[in-house]
Amino acid sequence: MPHFQEVFDKYQGKGVHFFAVEGDGLSMRENQAFAGEWGYSFPIVTLADSKLSGYDMVTMPAMYVINSFGRVLYQGDADYEKYIDSALKDVRYPYLGQQKVVSECEKAAEAFGKGDYTKARQLANELLGAEPAENIAADAKFIADRCEALAKLWRTEADTAKEAGRYEEAIAALNNLAAHFKGEETGDKAAAEAKELAKDPKAKAELKARKDLAKTLAANKKLKTKEDKLSALYKFFEKNEGTAAADDAKAMAEAIKASSKYK
Repeated sequence: MPHFQEVFDKYQGKGVHFFAVEGDGLSMRENQAFAGEWGYSFPIVTLADSKLSGYDMVTMPAMYVINSFGRVLYQGDADYEKYIDSALKDVRYPYLGQQKVVSECEKAAEAFGKGDYTKARQLANELLGAEPAENIAADAKFIADRCEALAKLWRTEADTAKEAGRYEEAIAALNNLAAHFKGEETGDKAAAEAKELAKDPKAKAELKARKDLAKTLAANKKLKTKEDKLSALYKFFEKNEGTAAADDAKAMAEAIKASSKYK
């Protein structure tokens, strides 16, 4: 698992999606507590909540590398990075969802693949404005639509996280908008909003609580009994009540308390 975290960090933003599947029957909250204790930031899902019943999730560890076409390139327990690298060579434009475009759209697709969605959308819209042939228009529209979809995704993530008081996630989504849509109204507004949000007293309290929760969970790894871990989480909740981090701590504590498997 520690190596999986290293590989996850290595390929961040390169078009690779990572997640771990937990097959022992722990709940989402128990998995959150486990990940917090060990410092794991990759997504963890339970087997019951996934669509991976066709894969061997009993043998541990079991690693799968699946390419963008859904083909399993590797199944085993070690030496899988070379298969990730091999799969990435086939991805010309990360996150675009299309491996080939007509030559007239290649510059727009290349900009998209580099994460410059401002330039990608600009070039795609310029092509569309020239009333091009049908095949050019189709690819240009696809690129423009992907840019818009990502902008809407991050905007929705930011708004949803803000409403739930999860300001760390909100700022991360806003920063994604700012970085990938720099120079556009969408990106520039997001950058200004992220700065203002970081100064907001309520957001600052939440961000501090979130960091303190991470410290509490990391410290829990050293505790020997479930009772001690529960005590630490409940104390955190009492100290930080009113924050989303405190609510998460209480939910994790309740899940651990009711669990016969969490140690």
